[in-house]
Amino acid sequence: MEKTYYYRLGEQQIGPVSLDQMRGAVSLDTYVWAEGMPSWVQINQLPELMLQLGLSTDQPQSQSQQQYAQPSYQQPQSNTYGEITNKPNNGTIPPKPNNYLVLSIISLLLSCLFGIVALVFSLLSDSDYKKGDYKGAEDKAKVAKIVAIIGIVLGGLCWVFNILSFVLAIGAGALQSY
Repeated sequence: MEKTYYYRLGEQQIGPVSLDQMRGAVSLDTYVWAEGMPSWVQINQLPELMLQLGLSTDQPQSQSQQQYAQPSYQQPQSNTYGEITNKPNNGTIPPKPNNYLVLSIISLLLSCLFGIVALVFSLLSDSDYKKGDYKGAEDKAKVAKIVAIIGIVLGGLCWVFNILSFVLAIGAGALQSY
């Protein structure tokens, strides 16, 4: 299997791409990352990659690449099961947001409709984080929390109403027997 890379053009991350797809699209000062690399690195710091791409240090830097700093994120590392590991990462990957899955399940038990919606957003939050969409993961986690809390409050109120109705019905039945 051919090694794939990610590279940055401005603020846009492109990849995964093969070496052939990178040729002509990158310059010496383009930041790249591939699985197994600890962080994003400029191509000019990777002599082997420069050779494979046919780049030399005699080439001028592209104007569009000179104005951008090193990107702050790298692709998340995963364990053998494909799950994102939540180990210390020296600030390269933001921590996984709380997806409020437990809260969503409690909401599901109390209020089916709100619980299902909260559960879906909890799972979408995890999915976005695994894809590297950290902002999307945080946004979906916030929606899951809000919907789950609404479901718990409304579901709890319904249960209280049902229990009070049952107690009053029993009390009314007991009074009628006298």
